Amino acid sequence: MSEIITERLKLQPVAAGDIDSLHALWTDREMRRYLFADHIIPREQVESMVAASDAMFTSRGIGYFTLRARDDDNVIGFCGFRLFQGVEDLQAKTQDDIPDVELLYGILPDFWGEGLISEAVNAVLQHAFEECDVDRIIAVTDTPNQRSVNVLQRLGMSFLGRQEWQGLDRVFYTLSRDEFEEFHSDADD
Repeated sequence: MSEIITERLKLQPVAAGDIDSLHALWTDREMRRYLFADHIIPREQVESMVAASDAMFTSRGIGYFTLRARDDDNVIGFCGFRLFQGVEDLQAKTQDDIPDVELLYGILPDFWGEGLISEAVNAVLQHAFEECDVDRIIAVTDTPNQRSVNVLQRLGMSFLGRQEWQGLDRVFYTLSRDEFEEFHSDADD
């Protein structure tokens, strides 16, 4: 998998050389508040996540990407996909109702409010739907994380439900390939 270039960003598949940068990113106080339920994750967990992403790229063509400004090599965020875990925990849904690919993303607070996450997420969604065998994705965020909810809504995702999940009040959104294409054809009009 090669990098994705957007108007302002370079998205590169995470690699072993990114582990220290990702660990710093994912242990940032503001980043971890909604991403890891405010837990400081160990470096070994980052190593495991990078390895899982690499395996996803090999098997499905998708995984996590680092976000960098086009003119800089510093990691300022990440976005991408992992296999969704916890389908059995979702109330009143059958496994067929829940996509197996989950969208995750985050960016350092210095870059909040600039539209960079929407730009990056839109690019990885386009990649997943147009170049990979992904039909539908799910996104989960803590209900109080209204910045993230706004991103999901701005990208045309549909509200799936709200419930306590993994001990936290969460909201669930979903997006299919057809919905993504329809949303973008409407935006082009």
